[in-house]
Amino acid sequence: MTIAQTPTHPAALGYLRSASTGAFSTLILFAVCWLGVFVGLPLVFSHAFAGLFTLEPMGSLSSLLIGGLSAFISGAFGGAIIAHCYNLYGRWFGE
Repeated sequence: MTIAQTPTHPAALGYLRSASTGAFSTLILFAVCWLGVFVGLPLVFSHAFAGLFTLEPMGSLSSLLIGGLSAFISGAFGGAIIAHCYNLYGRWFGE
């Protein structure tokens, strides 16, 4: 049985894999920080990171939903940009 392979650079980074990795990792980080705010931990970093993705009151259910969606979309966008820059570098410098 033969397997069709697409010719890609061996070090090419897949856009979908990178975007989904960025989306889920940013969502998980947001959820952990939101949980820290919800529990009442006095960590400024968790409040600041959660505040990047929502204007809702911290610790509320609406901030979890809106912020989680915003974090997911932002992470996917960031992951796709990283994959694009990585692949562009490989094409320009032949690595």
